[in-house]
Amino acid sequence: MEIIWKGETEAADRIREGTEILANEAGDAAEALAVSVKFWEKEELYVKREGGQVEICCKEPAHYFRALNRALHWPAGQAMEQTETVYFPKNGFMLDCSRNSVFTADTVKALIRKLARVGMNVLMLYTEETYEVPGKPYFGIYRGRYSREEIREMDAYAQLFGIELVPCIQTLAHLRNTLKWPYGAELQDSEDILMVGEEKVYAFIEDLLRAVKESFSTRRVHLGMDEAVHLGLGKYLKKNGYRESAKLMKEHSARVLAICKKLGLEPMIWSDMYITSNTGGAYYDVDETTDTSGWEKPDRELGLVYWDYYNADGALYRNMLRVHQELTDHVIFAGGAWNWNGIAPNYGRAFRCTVSALNACREYRVPEVFCTAWMDNGSETPLDAVYPGMVLFAYLGFHQEVCKEELRQEFADCVGGRLEDFWQLDAFDSLFTGMGENMGSNNPSKYGLYQDVMLGLFDDHLRGIDTGTYYGELAEKMASCAKTSPAYADLFAFYEEFARVLARKAGLGIRIKAAYDADDRAALQAICTADIPEAMEHLQKMKLLREQLWMKDAKPFGYELLDIKLGGVLTRLASHKRRLESYLDGRLVRLEELEQERLPYFDDPQGAQDVMRENRWHYIVSGCSLMDTI
Repeated sequence: MEIIWKGETEAADRIREGTEILANEAGDAAEALAVSVKFWEKEELYVKREGGQVEICCKEPAHYFRALNRALHWPAGQAMEQTETVYFPKNGFMLDCSRNSVFTADTVKALIRKLARVGMNVLMLYTEETYEVPGKPYFGIYRGRYSREEIREMDAYAQLFGIELVPCIQTLAHLRNTLKWPYGAELQDSEDILMVGEEKVYAFIEDLLRAVKESFSTRRVHLGMDEAVHLGLGKYLKKNGYRESAKLMKEHSARVLAICKKLGLEPMIWSDMYITSNTGGAYYDVDETTDTSGWEKPDRELGLVYWDYYNADGALYRNMLRVHQELTDHVIFAGGAWNWNGIAPNYGRAFRCTVSALNACREYRVPEVFCTAWMDNGSETPLDAVYPGMVLFAYLGFHQEVCKEELRQEFADCVGGRLEDFWQLDAFDSLFTGMGENMGSNNPSKYGLYQDVMLGLFDDHLRGIDTGTYYGELAEKMASCAKTSPAYADLFAFYEEFARVLARKAGLGIRIKAAYDADDRAALQAICTADIPEAMEHLQKMKLLREQLWMKDAKPFGYELLDIKLGGVLTRLASHKRRLESYLDGRLVRLEELEQERLPYFDDPQGAQDVMRENRWHYIVSGCSLMDTI
């Protein structure tokens, strides 16, 4: 598509290259579009299209690209005029590159284009130790860390679209992967937490921050510092005696803030340690009458990121925002895309929590919000599954309420697929609740895949449910989605095979146990000759499709663990077949694992709809210990 610029040349120069990139992706090469753009100070975004004429008025380039994308996808024969309010000056997205998948520069660039289409202006790269630090060869080794050149390349590309690329690192906890190397011993308080007060620790942190400053163009940096629940209780305790974690947090954040000031950096941290260390309770258990005047507080220049992916109660969000505003002048909110439920996303919870959260943020005039896309437990969920949560988050930056039809259209214009197709992925873990209602984040698709069918750790909870029919029908829906959203045919092909595996395997252990107890050898023989081979056939296809998706999106580092997980299921199914055949032909007179009583895995099987979640693979695969073997 040819772009003809009208109006202010200086304004057009700021967004010329990004415009050409998006126009070439979206438009007819033979079509010409005359674009006039004006930047103003209003918190409004205006776009008008009549035929081949487009007029846009906005505050910044990122908002311009949102308007441009709307105009590019508007039918040429129809007039369009639209005004939106910008509710959050900064509205962004955080991509987790530390849970084994480090996404390639090309993948990040493709994501940047999608962020531009929805008007987001911040992209955080969450890199615990997956970025290059000069002089520290073990930092991020074997993990696919980003080189300085890769970061600068992504940074420059983001700037084409008015998007700020922000480093999101760790400077207190979540550093197990790097502290495991020999140099980590002198820096540790415990396995994954740095030693507060140790001078070598602050020299180490300064090296990290210098590396960040030299790689990113922004001066803002997210320092992490979350979930350090054992702060001061390891080597620090032995060396210094007990000190309250609130005092340790204040001391540590002050030291790191001083380094940031020295380097000209503007820091923010996750807020949970400041809340929990002051209250002594859980993060969200802050009473509405709580008085924070006596709390240990950070420097008011330090940004505090209130993260909450879990709650649908608007009153809770408002109370937490009130507390945060009493602690800092720079409150930032982080919600979640809920792509980390297991192997399939939980859009129902993402949508309900996001709407409640951003309504409260709008009311409290929070200046910055962003949507997190964590890749928990080894990036089992493909990257493309983040898009519904991401697009909703962006949409609510410009609207007070959700219009479903508008959101569907915005999703299609941004992502190139149908929202209703993606929404079908919610069904994988809605087995107990129904679509969109999985507020407990049950994840039966994960333990249905990984659990050992001869042991049946989760069978008590799946008993009486026709998983064969449920997942068989879902497989057909996935095949249909691949046709109606062809740009994501590979994604839906993976989930089709996943559903076919679950249709054969999720209830297999229950059937094996029942046949064994009844001495129904014909049923056991049918399982050996048909059910197990069919499950293995579909699992092999699923595994190959997941590998292809991974290698398309991310560096190869880290896939080895997902390969081992899925390969382990194949290996165990083959072993089960041999065990059953040995029993059927008389070489074994009993199968001890099938004589083991099946007990509930979760505490409250009667009210299990809100407790049936297990996302730790090493707990799912066996009742024995995988980790503590020495």
